[in-house]
Amino acid sequence: MRRLNLALSLLAFALAAPAFAQEPPSRPPLHVMMCELVDESGTGWVPEFLMFTRQDSGPHTGRIEVFDPILKDLVRRPIEAVITADDARQRSYGWALGGVRNHSRQYAERVDFRLTVGKADGSAEMVVTAAGYQNIMRGHGHCASPPQ
Repeated sequence: MRRLNLALSLLAFALAAPAFAQEPPSRPPLHVMMCELVDESGTGWVPEFLMFTRQDSGPHTGRIEVFDPILKDLVRRPIEAVITADDARQRSYGWALGGVRNHSRQYAERVDFRLTVGKADGSAEMVVTAAGYQNIMRGHGHCASPPQ
């Protein structure tokens, strides 16, 4: 139930953003993809839920944004994500945070997030690395887009 409430809150946040509200009602202003992941690292750096949006028109056409509980806590808004790889089988997205502390107060100059999504089945793998630390945090799950 907590995940569903979080998913609905994140979707409502994205849909209510001012840039999206200016779109004509006859055409969906953005594409949405939601992902559920299991944090196999146990560190809390792999979010249990992510939402991506891509604007279809307007001044930011093609812009991809990501939002999750980590971003909600640290920056309180979606941030831009970029496509880092794209082929017939899968697409990878990347984004980063700078100058952050985890719940144990450990500092990282930069934390890189990479999500790879299988095009055929929506399978997802996340890899998170923190500058200055040797461990690689991983999570697996599934991504899907709601019907439009």
